[in-house]
Amino acid sequence: MAAGASSPAVKSGEAELVVRDRGGTRSLFADLPPGHVLDVPAGGGLQTAVLVALGFRVCSVDLFPRNRPGPGQSWICADANDPLPFRTASFDYLLCREGIEHLEDQMGFLRECARVLKPGGKLILTTPNVMHLAARMSAFLTGQRNLRRGLVNEVQTLRGRNGERIYHGHAFLLDYFRARYMMRLAGFDKLGVYTDHLSPTAIAAAPLIPLLWAAMKFSIAVAARNARKPGRKKPSEPVLREITRHVLSPALLFGKRMIIVAERV
Repeated sequence: MAAGASSPAVKSGEAELVVRDRGGTRSLFADLPPGHVLDVPAGGGLQTAVLVALGFRVCSVDLFPRNRPGPGQSWICADANDPLPFRTASFDYLLCREGIEHLEDQMGFLRECARVLKPGGKLILTTPNVMHLAARMSAFLTGQRNLRRGLVNEVQTLRGRNGERIYHGHAFLLDYFRARYMMRLAGFDKLGVYTDHLSPTAIAAAPLIPLLWAAMKFSIAVAARNARKPGRKKPSEPVLREITRHVLSPALLFGKRMIIVAERV
């Protein structure tokens, strides 16, 4: 089926990866030429089915096996904390949807993502956004991103096991700064930041944005002054401009989910 062709799965909304962009919405994968996709972790296979319907060839990886993979699906049971069982430069795209926050070895995983992607291939990563204004206020009050989720602990956060493999809940939530840092070191460039759903509570906290902007500018200025000391590295203006643009974007200020699209160098 050609990219953009309609099907019941594609119309399911949440299954299709739709992002808000310039006042409208668009499907990330419907805008991309069909290719070979690694879906990891694949969960119940809902996203895999949508990608197949859009004309992509998909290989799904998850910690837990699936009894009956759907048509056009290849399913492999593996732990994403370990080296991925694929040759170097095997895939055009890699989708990690709501998965990296469950992984113990996030840096190792991102290096593996870069390894199995072809040069110029795209990584599409989504994770809960701990940078939106409501999540920041919750973190200030409780240290957690959401007041209704309770506290991260070894009883409630531990989701299950597959043998000795552990399935963690949201134990390793990742903010933009750490995500960008690891992705750049792993070999990714041209980062774009998006979201799909907005938080009404974060929107209500919009009057705090000037304070956030002033605090970031102050931090940048102090770091630049400290960089004049012997042995310190000077800041990169293009890097700081990109970070500031992303952090102060509507996607990160108000979005419930952080969606990063990056290109393998």
